[in-house]
Amino acid sequence: MRIAVEGCMHGDLDTVYKTLQYAETKNNFKIDLLLCCGDFQAVRNEKDLESLNVPRKYRSMNSFWKYYSGEEVAPFPTIFIGGNHEASNYMWELYHGGWAAPNIYFLGFAGVVKFGNIRIGGLSGIYNQRHYHLGHYERPPYNEHTIRSVYHVREYDVHQLLQVEEPIDIFLSHDWPVCITDYGNSEELIRRKPYFKKEIEERTLGSVAAAQLLEKLKPPYWFSAHLHCKFSALVQHGEGGLVTKFLALDKCLPGRPFLQILEIESEPGPYEIQYDEEWLAITRSFNSVFPLTGKKTNFGNVDLRVEDSRQWLKSRLQERGAKPFEFVRTVPCYNPSQSVSNHSFSGIIMKSLDYFDLKKGGWFLKSNTDACAGSFSDDSETIPIDDVDELEEFAENRRLETLMEKRPVAFSATVLFNTVVVFSIAASPSSANLSFNFYAASCPPAEFLVRNTVRSASSVDPTVPGKLLRLLFHDCFVEGCDASVLLQGNGTERDDPANTSLGGFSVIDSAKRVLEIFCPGTVSCADIVALAARDAVEMAGGPAIQIPTGRRDGMVSAASNVRPNIADTIFSVDDMKKLFSSKGLSLDDLVTLSGAHTIGAAHCSAFNDRFQENSNGNLTLIDTSLNSTYAGELMKQCPARASPSVTVTNDPETSFMFDNQYYQNLLAHKGLFQSDSVLLDDKRTQKQIVDFANDQVGFFESWGQSFLKLTSIDVKTGDEGEIRRSCSTTNE
Repeated sequence: MRIAVEGCMHGDLDTVYKTLQYAETKNNFKIDLLLCCGDFQAVRNEKDLESLNVPRKYRSMNSFWKYYSGEEVAPFPTIFIGGNHEASNYMWELYHGGWAAPNIYFLGFAGVVKFGNIRIGGLSGIYNQRHYHLGHYERPPYNEHTIRSVYHVREYDVHQLLQVEEPIDIFLSHDWPVCITDYGNSEELIRRKPYFKKEIEERTLGSVAAAQLLEKLKPPYWFSAHLHCKFSALVQHGEGGLVTKFLALDKCLPGRPFLQILEIESEPGPYEIQYDEEWLAITRSFNSVFPLTGKKTNFGNVDLRVEDSRQWLKSRLQERGAKPFEFVRTVPCYNPSQSVSNHSFSGIIMKSLDYFDLKKGGWFLKSNTDACAGSFSDDSETIPIDDVDELEEFAENRRLETLMEKRPVAFSATVLFNTVVVFSIAASPSSANLSFNFYAASCPPAEFLVRNTVRSASSVDPTVPGKLLRLLFHDCFVEGCDASVLLQGNGTERDDPANTSLGGFSVIDSAKRVLEIFCPGTVSCADIVALAARDAVEMAGGPAIQIPTGRRDGMVSAASNVRPNIADTIFSVDDMKKLFSSKGLSLDDLVTLSGAHTIGAAHCSAFNDRFQENSNGNLTLIDTSLNSTYAGELMKQCPARASPSVTVTNDPETSFMFDNQYYQNLLAHKGLFQSDSVLLDDKRTQKQIVDFANDQVGFFESWGQSFLKLTSIDVKTGDEGEIRRSCSTTNE
């Protein structure tokens, strides 16, 4: 049997099929099957594009719709798994697998089928620890978060695959098994893809779930994609044990190694795709605990008597046969004559074909015994490499781009919403050297790389924006916006109790690691903190703001400087006004920047002064300015002697949305902190509270101006400070 394997399809079926037909003609052989390792992009119509998680500039119909409509027919039986760029609404329709189009079969979120006597298994999606143990809770239409989490691998699907006992011949996964680089030429891989180096060294590049399946199933062949490069490895399972030939392939582009053809021993044809009896028995056994919520799957009720299910299935397969149900169209097909977008086959024939040959493949045989022992951590906050498309684009742009002359511009900011509003403020002496194109010549992709890191982190953890915004406040109010809050060590700012609950450090560190690959020693941690907070606001639904850059990193961080410079939740308006004034911020800025409390969370200790414990050990409300119903909810969430780790959201209505709800909450006497409530009680600030509660656009406008001033507090520029190589330590 001759099988072609393709890396990331990205919807370009026409090109792949024509390339394989060219190979058949040139080499006078017949290809029996095509396997695709994800990012297939089975987009049926323009509505499906809304469920495709790619930047809008990459959204196009490509060519799958022709095969779905019947205009074209796949010349080879095609089996594919899902990646992280799919029409997820359609993949969900085919959760257990099925015909995505005539002669094109989706293997499901997890699945095993037979092609002739060859068993082919696969796992769709990419691994993300935060969602791994949850159920499939996402439903279309997807929001900004679920459009990303929907393709994250789930324990339920992996657990079913781990029950497979009969040999698997070929396995497909989109992302690589973690530590697979131990068994191939990782040095050459790092040379070609230097931004993989950190993950390889930390043993986090790839999927923990896929590694578990590799160890359990031990298939002769394993194919992956995702990272847009060719990489081969030989994994020996124990001394003298079975060997798995691993191969990762690139995406479909001219001159890229995206196709591989192999011959494997099999029964004589003709061949057809058929259901696998063992796999159907496993899915039937697990169906009773199929998880459809965000809760952890309970496997305790699973009846693992698979053999009983097999007997039941055997009789039914004998009755109807093992061939999957016929393809059925479920939505209208794309009609290019009624659309503004019309993308056709480019006519390029890709000639990067190799046979699965040990000499050509460059295989390295190593044993996997204890190779990754102790290397997996479910507590890691590291942001994984999720999408290399845009990283590659910026790497190429940096190589080709004519570098712009660095020219300082006027110190202004732009807020984007329905209309564009431009405003200016007076520049302080310390901020005069900041500019809006500071990295245009030295690191063009700087702002994009920070934004992409924040977006990836926020998509898997909606609390990230609030953490990044709070981190900025605590940085800028102490020693100025110089990243001093990031420095670790005894007696540093992070040691002060006011800062022990800060979060978001891992996001800043991840952005710094990527920037050090693209632009070593160029982008300051102080700029990363400011940019990350700005992007966090936008990704939570707030205004898009341009801020100048050019900050340098401070070299002093002392815990003793924290308390005198950070607002306490029991502060009066006068206390806060005095503090803000010392930072060059006005009373209007105070009210505007307090709107940051529309996102984020707080520990119970931050507002326990509004309650007292009675003789029965229960809390009672003593702050009568607080809404009694809201107070009751807070006391349930934070009872007396609650764990110090318990948190509540700052905004009880729209917890993860940056909007004007904070001010509406104040009018309803639902401000979480005493320092929030006093703003409504003071005549100097009351009108602004009311105005913002009724005018979100006005709030966003003011936010842009005040945020610009906040990120300019006592910045270090020119020869001051340094550009840290690592955000947690100085260069000395």
